[in-house]
Amino acid sequence: MSYEYFIATVSDRELVRAALATYFYPEEPLTIAHRDGSDVTVDDMENALSFLAQGTTVLVRATSTRELVGFAIGGLSANIAKVPITTRKFAEIVAFLECLSARASGKESATAYHVHMLAVHPGHRGNSIGRRLMEEQIKLVRTRWPSVQTLTVEATSATSLRLMKRIGMRETARLSFAEYSGDAGELIFLGTGEVIRLELKLLK
Repeated sequence: MSYEYFIATVSDRELVRAALATYFYPEEPLTIAHRDGSDVTVDDMENALSFLAQGTTVLVRATSTRELVGFAIGGLSANIAKVPITTRKFAEIVAFLECLSARASGKESATAYHVHMLAVHPGHRGNSIGRRLMEEQIKLVRTRWPSVQTLTVEATSATSLRLMKRIGMRETARLSFAEYSGDAGELIFLGTGEVIRLELKLLK
């Protein structure tokens, strides 16, 4: 099967929303392990969709069926949230990721581009789509922002970690669910998960 890769626009909003709801958030560890339940919140979803206007979301569809089978959402800004945070759940996810980013401080170059989300439809995995989506993100950065020094990402599974290391990314920090707690010492995320932050140097 062949695939077509392209930059999304705001006209792809509902298509991307459906993909996020179908095969990203149902498997995303920070979403499903949160103490408030596994459903994605409206502010989290709207935040993901807000990147469409920046022209930094790469989509891939099967050429024969025109089905959207994968995406990678990135952005120039280091800010995780692009929309108002209205729920405790999204606030705590953002805080967790900011804590992880702080751990990487001093170990990373001046980061200017971050890939926030990467997902491939289960029926199309094993076809190197995830790797190609990352390569398209890297190409996008090098073409549009040649002065950007680094690209960063968070790996939330062993599969995504292997992919990131395969394309040359190096680990800069990690944070497990068990070592992250609220002000009263309560666990925010349940289970044994952890998130690993990685960096790729773009300038030689």
